[in-house]
Amino acid sequence: MKSWVILQAFLLLSMSLAGAGTPATRTERQQLTAIADSQLAELRDLTCLKTVARFHENTAEGPLHLVDVIDAVGGYVNGRDEDALMTRNGRQLKRTMRELKGSWSTGEFGALLAEEAEFVAAGMAPLTVTETPDLWVVSYRVPAADSMWDLEIGGRHFRPGYEATVSVNKASNQITAITRYADDMGPGCAVAHFAWTVRYEPRRINQRDLNVPVHARYENCQKATDECDVNEIVFTGYREFRAEANVTFAHVTSAQ
Repeated sequence: MKSWVILQAFLLLSMSLAGAGTPATRTERQQLTAIADSQLAELRDLTCLKTVARFHENTAEGPLHLVDVIDAVGGYVNGRDEDALMTRNGRQLKRTMRELKGSWSTGEFGALLAEEAEFVAAGMAPLTVTETPDLWVVSYRVPAADSMWDLEIGGRHFRPGYEATVSVNKASNQITAITRYADDMGPGCAVAHFAWTVRYEPRRINQRDLNVPVHARYENCQKATDECDVNEIVFTGYREFRAEANVTFAHVTSAQ
C-alpha cells in the first residue's frame, strides 16, 4: 500500500464535503481573509525548531523507510520563510533547505498561509463552504495561471494548479488546517502529484496565545515508478525573533 493512501482518503473526504457545500458569500470570503491575515500577523517574527523526518518509498522494494532527519531553526521573518543552523542526523550542514537533494516547494511555515490569504482576498475563484459541528471548511480550485505555489524539481520550476481546503474552528475562529493537492503538473514533469497539509494549534508564546503551525506533511510521487517521497515536519520551541532568538538567517540578522 502506498504511503499516500491515507492522505488521498482525506482529500477525497474534503472534495466530497466541497461537493455537498454551498457557494461562499462575499461576507464569508471577507471573514476567511480576515482570519488568515490575523493569523499570519501572529506568525511574523517568530522562530521555532523545525524537525523534518524525510522518508522514501518504493513499493517494488519495500515499505516507507526513513532517509534522514533534518533539524533547523525556522521562522517567518520579514514576510518570508527562513531556515538556519541546519543539521542532518546531528551533523551541521552549510546548505539551505532549497539546496538539499530532491524537490523543493515554497515554505510550509508562513508562506503557504500568506499565499492562500492573498488568493482568497483577490476573489479569483469561487469558494465552497461546508459546515461540520466543529468546523467550517472552505474549498476552492486555484488554476495554474493564478498559482503562487513554486515547485522546483531537478532545477526546473513549476507552478501547478491545485485543489485547496482551509478548515476553520468555529469556537476559536482560527484556521486549524490547510491542504493543497496538485495532480496536473504539466508537461515535462516526472511527478504525478504533490500534496501539502499543515496543521495549526494554539501555543503559549511569551505570555501570548498564538495559533501556529505544529505539524506539516509534504509528499510527491513519481509518474513512471512506484517511488514516493514524504516529509513529516514538527514545529516546537517557539520564540520571538530578535527578542528571544539569537540567530542569523541568510537574508535577515537578529540583534545580538
